[in-house]
Amino acid sequence: MVDWEIKVGGAAGQGVQTVSEILSLMLKRSGYYVFSLEDYQSRIRGGHTFTHIRLSDRPVWAAKRYLDLLVCLDPLTYQLHHHEVKENGLILGNFGLGEKSTDSHRFISIDFEKEAVQLGNKVFANMIAVGAISSILGLAPELVAAYIEKIFAKKGEEVMEKNKLAFQRGRRIVGIPPVLPTRNSMPNDVPQFLLDGNQALGLGALLAGCTFYSAYPMTPSTGIMNFLASKIREYGIVVEQAEDEIAAVNMALGASYAGARAMTGTSGGGFCLMVEGLGLAAMTEVPIVVINGQRPGPSTGLPTRTSQADLAFVIHAGHDEFPRFVFAPRDPQDAINIVRRAFYLAEKYQVPVIILSDQYLADSKVSYWNLEMEEIPDAPIQASDFSDYCRYALTPSGVSPRAIPGGKALVVVDSDEHDECGHLTEDLDVRVAMHEKRMKKWEAMKKEIRLPFLVEGKEVTLLGWGSSWGVLREAREELHEEGIDAGLVHFNELWPLPGGLREFLEGLPFPIVVENNYWGQLANLLEHETGLSFARRITRYDGRPFLVDELCERVKEVLRNVQSV
Repeated sequence: MVDWEIKVGGAAGQGVQTVSEILSLMLKRSGYYVFSLEDYQSRIRGGHTFTHIRLSDRPVWAAKRYLDLLVCLDPLTYQLHHHEVKENGLILGNFGLGEKSTDSHRFISIDFEKEAVQLGNKVFANMIAVGAISSILGLAPELVAAYIEKIFAKKGEEVMEKNKLAFQRGRRIVGIPPVLPTRNSMPNDVPQFLLDGNQALGLGALLAGCTFYSAYPMTPSTGIMNFLASKIREYGIVVEQAEDEIAAVNMALGASYAGARAMTGTSGGGFCLMVEGLGLAAMTEVPIVVINGQRPGPSTGLPTRTSQADLAFVIHAGHDEFPRFVFAPRDPQDAINIVRRAFYLAEKYQVPVIILSDQYLADSKVSYWNLEMEEIPDAPIQASDFSDYCRYALTPSGVSPRAIPGGKALVVVDSDEHDECGHLTEDLDVRVAMHEKRMKKWEAMKKEIRLPFLVEGKEVTLLGWGSSWGVLREAREELHEEGIDAGLVHFNELWPLPGGLREFLEGLPFPIVVENNYWGQLANLLEHETGLSFARRITRYDGRPFLVDELCERVKEVLRNVQSV
């Protein structure tokens, strides 16, 4: 079985992302399954950035700690990560510091920058690294060369040829035979798709029929806007870069009011600004989908790191009371279907739907053999009887017939409390009737929510939500291989919580809730809503995600502590 961990590191501006992008795609095309994770600082040049790539001949969903190959484009990468390399692993690079590496028995000396300067410019260092890595991994050179032609064709023949020469130079100077079986052609069972979370969220919107997206750039959600903007001509979607997040959410609301399927995206700080617009959506009963790409805070926090600390915030965001859905995709595949489902439910109940992404999901790439499209019902039929039409007519379900302005009906909306026809009112009896009308949706909304994913175990049960899916899944499997019968409960639909959840969770053996926040916000939510206790918690809040082997160690530590009591 092939299962390799690779880390490519360097300073921002050295082309680490280009190396990882080409390498991930070539590995996929060579028939390997790939998981890759980017880690970068909030700066354009300098600092430290790396990409962690895992390749395997079976599907993989998360990264592990110890490396088979470390590629150092600068000295800092070696200093920070050489201790992560396995005893029989390889380190590729040359630090130019004159010291002798203690890892010489597994050190391949290549001065990437020096080699690049000999080709005319140090910017070719990353392509020399691609060549060296492809030689070590036994990747077919023609696959990489074809991709180089594709990405550099627009920059001119000379640039393209220089990059090809750099790639070939990197292959020649490695000096060792491939460590993996050479793959000279693309296998028939090659994974077909390689997606990161932002691409998947954008793709889900397109497949849902989204025709308007507005946003202000804010890491890690900016990639959604970039992806959708690249599809304007193909799909006819309008993508608007607003002047701030307040404008972005209100633009999306205006588009939805006019009949478009509209979405906006941001991160926690931007979502703070959108909260007033969220209340406007609730009062006017205009459907809208909002993506919040979580990152550590408060304030600006760590703009390029990951977090799961906005769950309590988005559930309660906004003054007074109003219903909303909150979802958190497991992985890029799930993100596609979650967004499609979000648009359907937003329109069915005429409420806001919030999707919690995070930097980990946004910037992680996962390969898939197939993408499975969940069957989503057609959009609810709009009002057809326009005689004496009232936008907020009282109905048993609380959902009023929706007409689009500009047609036969006069559609009146108001951000103040209003009567059935949308006209402002301060009649307190009408206020009660309209508030109860909006809240009537809640019971039906709860029935839409599905119980969490469950794998039963006899000794311990790992619980988590959102992007923790992959690492929890692999940690459960690894614990099982070590003789610990572990189960898994995972939530991707978080609010409202589904009916029957207490009975579902009651009796789980030794539950441990795993989250990327300090307080254990899912654990607190489950305790509050079910009355059950979830006192055992594993949290991480340094801005980085859990790794499989690290999580397994922490689970075993919890088990040992209980046994020693």
